[in-house]
Amino acid sequence: TIDASIQNAALEALAGRKGTVAVYNYKTGEILCAVTSPTYDPDNVPDIAADTTDHWEGVYLNRFVQSVYIPGSIFKIVTTSAALECVPDILNRTFTCTGRLEYGTEAVTCAVPHGTLTLSTALQNSCNCSFAQIGQLVGRENMKKYVQQFGVTDSLSFDGVTTAKGNYDIAQTGAVSFAWSCIGQHTNQINPARYMTFMGAIAAGGNGALPHLVASVTVEGEQTYTAETQMSGRLMSEETAATVQDYLRNTVVNAYGAQNFPGMTVCGKSGTSQLGGDLTSNAMFAGFVTDEEYPLAFVCAVENGGYGAATCIPILSSVLARCKAVLDAQ
Repeated sequence: TIDASIQNAALEALAGRKGTVAVYNYKTGEILCAVTSPTYDPDNVPDIAADTTDHWEGVYLNRFVQSVYIPGSIFKIVTTSAALECVPDILNRTFTCTGRLEYGTEAVTCAVPHGTLTLSTALQNSCNCSFAQIGQLVGRENMKKYVQQFGVTDSLSFDGVTTAKGNYDIAQTGAVSFAWSCIGQHTNQINPARYMTFMGAIAAGGNGALPHLVASVTVEGEQTYTAETQMSGRLMSEETAATVQDYLRNTVVNAYGAQNFPGMTVCGKSGTSQLGGDLTSNAMFAGFVTDEEYPLAFVCAVENGGYGAATCIPILSSVLARCKAVLDAQ
């Protein structure tokens, strides 16, 4: 199902940086792009043992299926979905951000005070202080319940490949650690293939297609296998999925700029996942396209890439434009 021209567009857009870019059709399950970088030419295998530059570090790791990443603010999509599912009056609530929400001697912080926000504008502004409050409304047991229900930390198996498992562990955590877990930090980890599928489920109304790579197998002229679309099962209500679609579209239009994705109705959220110490944050972005002719969900992770939006949007702009061209030509 992989399209070589989309793969090349993704690899060129990554420009040698470590990470992964993936796109799949959430109606059929076909994976159009699953780039992992760095990569190598199998006809010219690198001499890793003699490498003193670290250029080939991690070259044999398939970051799409084998890696896990701290999600950062793309995880706020999970917390938003959980709030819509279990907090009855969440649409009528507002949240105040002064830039700092204290928990004894510790605190959740935002770079700037956001003022008074709704659930939608909290997601648009990626307000940490608001999501700490939203997570408190959802509660620990419901956060665990919906992370499990949405499958975002589960491994995923397709075509003989099993992805890495993610992590959401809030056992024996204090209030501030739980708050950061709802924001996408703490010890949270997600696998790109699994999270892309979660995006596809939201785009498809709460029940999207599971991904696959092999379209068919032909042996001696006889087609012995043809892929059939398999669905994820309902992860959330249609109403919740529709609301999250609207919120993520609003985020693209008002936070990132719809002009970055011409001719496509893109919905998504960036993340800047902090790694601690002096390490540059990983850049993350996840989302989907709601146009009938472009049923695509995607994920992008750039290791030590810095700000999610600034780094990932140019990559995804190029990749999705190529996807559009390929689908228009079919």
